[in-house]
Amino acid sequence: MTTPQEFVFLFDVDNTLLDNDHVIEDLKDHLVNEFGQESSDLYWTIFESLRAELGYARLSGSPAAVSHQQHQQSGAAAHVGISA
Repeated sequence: MTTPQEFVFLFDVDNTLLDNDHVIEDLKDHLVNEFGQESSDLYWTIFESLRAELGYARLSGSPAAVSHQQHQQSGAAAHVGISA
């Protein structure tokens, strides 16, 4: 006999499960340390643009756009190490 599986969905809409401010600060530090201030600034510019366009924050949406824009500017691939 098979037992039914239970699924639990957790939605964090008010900082109760995840300290969003702390996550953002950690990500900012990581981007500057790993990719430099210029790439970090570009990431956050794109992040804010996507946030305004989509109406919600999506941390994983910006890395591909950063890589694409840097590739176009330099003519060489620039990789940001965050998967979407």
